[in-house]
Amino acid sequence: MKRWGLIWFAAGSLGLTSFGFAHPPEYSAILSRAFIKSGSINPENHREFRLEESQQDVEVAKFCKQLGLQFGKFGWEADPCGAVKWQASIQTVEKRPLLYASFGKGKDVTLLLSAVHPNEVTPVPMGFRLARHLLAHPDLLKADQRVVIAPLINPDGFFVDKPIRTNARGVDPNRNFFTLDWYEKSLSWWQSGRNKNLAYFPGHFPNSEIETIFQVRLIDDFQPDKILSIHAPLGFLDYDGPGDQKPSTLTPTETQARMLAAAISKKANNYRVVDYSFYPGSLGNFAGNERHIPTVTLELKTTDPKKVDEYWGQFLPGMLGAIEYPFKKSVEAKLNTFKFYSHYEPLAIKPKDRT
Repeated sequence: MKRWGLIWFAAGSLGLTSFGFAHPPEYSAILSRAFIKSGSINPENHREFRLEESQQDVEVAKFCKQLGLQFGKFGWEADPCGAVKWQASIQTVEKRPLLYASFGKGKDVTLLLSAVHPNEVTPVPMGFRLARHLLAHPDLLKADQRVVIAPLINPDGFFVDKPIRTNARGVDPNRNFFTLDWYEKSLSWWQSGRNKNLAYFPGHFPNSEIETIFQVRLIDDFQPDKILSIHAPLGFLDYDGPGDQKPSTLTPTETQARMLAAAISKKANNYRVVDYSFYPGSLGNFAGNERHIPTVTLELKTTDPKKVDEYWGQFLPGMLGAIEYPFKKSVEAKLNTFKFYSHYEPLAIKPKDRT
């Protein structure tokens, strides 16, 4: 009898009895998916997200064909992948490969991330175009340089009738990084700063989403000297660190990092540079602020798909400038480049030199 009483009490405390669980009406949408779509990647299920090597080429080819059809809806190129040797060892919840390509073999590594929020639309073609451009112009890279491009971080959010900001599980991948302030600030910021807007939902746990872990693994395994992330539509370059939100007394490393943003701006017709705040769980916070990896966000001016050609012409010199900009890893960066997910070996990025 005591055992049954304990079970009844636990069920009642969780709101599972017929009396129901009282909660504000606006939480209904969240709670309705909390036990359906929500989850986290863990040692028991992470192999579900692994794309086996024997399947990679076939799945990438199939995905690129589907991607061309999706691009056609926006009036873009029919073959976005081109002849680039795209790689993918990780797949999403909806079994779409998470693409990346590597160019060059040098130790000066630039990482470009694009389309974390597919509803912003205009960044989607930029990474694909840069990859095709580097393939067509290998002389652009010096012997000591390497460029890694992940052009579509959130494909599940793109392959819908109207692209969305979140991934398939309703989580914003750019609020899901395990930053030091995530547990203290992430949910409270979402509740107050975004009025519980589900488009900005950071997840129930940090690092719960494969799109987040994909980015972490790229940082882990390629150890970039600098990161360029492309978003829209705020219309400026946002420098995310190190030294972000620091008004004075910058270290030589922080000064050099800020000059990276200035160099990109100069080659993009003096595009406005803004010292914008970073958020709990964001890439800028995780990589730029906490790991001292110079991180710049390029915010395109609009989400108008017809503007893509214009933006490509305007920002190609700036993207190439970011690649060319020499950046020596600081002592702080070297101390903070431990492999965050080294114990998740099945989700490691294992690049092949195929270009």
